[in-house]
Amino acid sequence: MTWTDARIAQLTRLWTEGVSASGIAEALGDVSRSAVLGKLHRLRLLRSRQTAAPPRRYEGPAKGFGAHPPLQESPASRRPLVTPPPEPPRAPWDEAAFAPLTGTFARHWLTREEDECAFPVGGDGDALLSCCARVQPRSAYCPAHHAIIFKSQSRAALAAEQRRWTEAVERWAA
Repeated sequence: MTWTDARIAQLTRLWTEGVSASGIAEALGDVSRSAVLGKLHRLRLLRSRQTAAPPRRYEGPAKGFGAHPPLQESPASRRPLVTPPPEPPRAPWDEAAFAPLTGTFARHWLTREEDECAFPVGGDGDALLSCCARVQPRSAYCPAHHAIIFKSQSRAALAAEQRRWTEAVERWAA
């Protein structure tokens, strides 16, 4: 199960309408209640709903014979809906980074040689394709893909990280 933009939009819409996490899991189909709660947590939507209204089940679209009449509307459901949250930011990955480099021929990941780049440039699952350019010393990636994966930190960032570690060690030693 993957969280596509359409599924995330449906998740946020159902959550803002007051549907419970179990109801959302039923509506989305191949997803568990725990997965729904985890995604709501990562989207920071868990605290967005007021606690006054009890959660409700997903009624779903009516289908053919045997469709139940709509449930009676409660006063809690007549309250105004909360505006949906803004769209989540796009992934920081540059889509061009996943294209094969010029002068290289992408091959199946399992058929690449030991000294060839393992960066994925196409396919999915068992059909995953690798870059297969010559690797940088002590790395599984070519220099271009190594620079994408391992961003170098500035001196200030390294110093700040060292200070945090030193402070943490001092707290633990006390």
